[in-house]
Amino acid sequence: MEGKIIINTGPTGSPDLIGENLQRLGVIVLSLPMIEIIQSKISSRNLQNIIDGKTYQWLIFTSSKGVDNFFKQLKSAHTEISDYPFKTAVFGKRTYMALQDHGLKPKVTNFGNTAVDLLKNLYPILQSGDKVLLVLGDLASPLLEESLKSKVKVDRLNVYRTVFVQAVDTHILHRIVKGDYDLILFTSPSGFRSFMHHTTGVMDLSKLKIACLGPTTEEALRTEGLKPLVVAKPSGKEGLIKGIDNFFATTRLKEIRLMEANKPE
Repeated sequence: MEGKIIINTGPTGSPDLIGENLQRLGVIVLSLPMIEIIQSKISSRNLQNIIDGKTYQWLIFTSSKGVDNFFKQLKSAHTEISDYPFKTAVFGKRTYMALQDHGLKPKVTNFGNTAVDLLKNLYPILQSGDKVLLVLGDLASPLLEESLKSKVKVDRLNVYRTVFVQAVDTHILHRIVKGDYDLILFTSPSGFRSFMHHTTGVMDLSKLKIACLGPTTEEALRTEGLKPLVVAKPSGKEGLIKGIDNFFATTRLKEIRLMEANKPE
């Protein structure tokens, strides 16, 4: 991947782990943030309900951003982590690691491809009298909430919201129009929608050379008639980088074969 140019549309205000890993492999990573993550304030009443140990038996997290935005506010009201009265369940490796960074080990962890995979581990051990708090972002799907409601009481708490960036780097957009890049990376449906918002009438989206982080983003792309060249399998950083590496290796092999086929006899 040495010397390849990848445009990363990941959000502002978050560690660019994907970009950092690609750079270690010799990739030139250009940052073109499309969304911004903004913390949503948890009310004092909600904080107290969480801490008192009587309201919720389980807290469920599906993203590292949800973990970080939640505990930043919770710690301001309750500093003794060992005293937290609830059990936790998480989906995804980054979410798992984020919870550990805050001093907690989840009771249930699932590293599947969608948040609903978490139900396979969680659903059998939930008690009918349990009350669950889903700690999410404002754009998270209601599917997990609806599935859990068939067995337990569920509340949803949005601890961050996702907004389109107000302005984008026009120099990088011009590079995309010229095709002067190797892949553009979308890590969420909202990032892709923001890109569409900022590029309407500016470029032909069908010509984009796209890599995406997983099936949810892929579905958003295909809804608009676009087919990504790379889809992370499994969903996440490791699957994405492996997919990108395989894509470039396959592309290079095709180029070599074409050159050999066109050699004069």
